[in-house]
Amino acid sequence: MVVKPARTAAVALISVTTLGIAAPVASAQVEPNPMVAGQRVSISDDRQCAPAGAARAASTLFGSVVLRPGERGMAARARVAERATPGRYKVTIECAPGGARFTETVTVRGGRGEGVNTAQAAGGLALLVLAGGAAYGLRRGVIGRS
Repeated sequence: MVVKPARTAAVALISVTTLGIAAPVASAQVEPNPMVAGQRVSISDDRQCAPAGAARAASTLFGSVVLRPGERGMAARARVAERATPGRYKVTIECAPGGARFTETVTVRGGRGEGVNTAQAAGGLALLVLAGGAAYGLRRGVIGRS
């Protein structure tokens, strides 16, 4: 009996696909992704650590945080470090000490997540001046006369 390479490849592909579907997919959930330095992010275990009753997330982006029970399993909020540079970072969740571990790779983009930069402050001030001028003109009757 001659085994054809195409048949062998098809059987191997079906076997790997079946194993992949049957295996649970465990990952850390970090949102938003991508993120920017200084931004607050939500971290969850995607309901993987509930049986352990405890979980901790760790990353160079925010250090180590304890996850608490929530709507989406064990979850926490953390702030990305202000000094974080653009790039890819790993976030690892460990279910209870010595328990299951899983990792998510997240992306940090350039820019800042919170706060007001100079251009935003100047734009806000310009809008405030325009609004004040319009209010003054309306009260004095300068605007709106025909």
